[in-house]
Amino acid sequence: MNRMNIPKDIEETLRKLGLTGNEIKVYMLLLSSGPLTAKEISDYAKVPFSKIYIVLNSLEKKGWISSSDSRPTKYVSLSPDEAVKRARINMEREWDEAVGKVVPILQSIYDTTHVSESPDVWIVKGEENISSKVFDLLLKSQYELLMAIHRRLESLFDQLTIMERLSKVYAPKQVKILVPRELVDDARYFVKYGAELRYRDVLFGGGVISDNKEALLLLGEEKVNTAIWSTHYTLIYLAKTYFEKLWGTAKAVEV
Repeated sequence: MNRMNIPKDIEETLRKLGLTGNEIKVYMLLLSSGPLTAKEISDYAKVPFSKIYIVLNSLEKKGWISSSDSRPTKYVSLSPDEAVKRARINMEREWDEAVGKVVPILQSIYDTTHVSESPDVWIVKGEENISSKVFDLLLKSQYELLMAIHRRLESLFDQLTIMERLSKVYAPKQVKILVPRELVDDARYFVKYGAELRYRDVLFGGGVISDNKEALLLLGEEKVNTAIWSTHYTLIYLAKTYFEKLWGTAKAVEV
């Protein structure tokens, strides 16, 4: 039997489906010849007999060929349609098993080395909890602090030592505070600690952005009782863009 020539594009496609060079030669041989013994396959496909059973067992496991119970054992190709379906099922099963084993291990490594790159989003409820989070951002900020307060936070404005504490601990280079007209007198205290204060007649929504790393969005029209805290870059970017737009049209507070 003459050795058949396998078109290059067919060979490349079969390799993509998970077959090795010897497996391709054996399957194509059986596809065109019908049932053959291992010795015949080795001779016709030019695969060393020392390797032929490894190739045949692999092809059978992958679902491309089947073997008879006769003696000597004969091997036959499955139809390409059935072979591809079986190969796909086997590859998906192996893929799922591999993913199940490797992902938990690799994810644990990733989590320990990329904590700062994993964005978080949390809901903060209650005015006191929100004020505490604002305090946290105030005290952690080192370079830039942007704060817009659209409603009076009693627990925030009643403690007039915020900026004093801030200036003693970190003293960020730039502090911008934006408030509605009605809160100007409350916020004026911050100016003497280096904050730049502006106001708008009406301010819809508020928030705090610290060093482009964290954002706290204040929600609620009559009372601030819910906030969203996040380290997500896109959310921080949108919040800062909105703040800068409002800041650019706000009026400066005279000291």
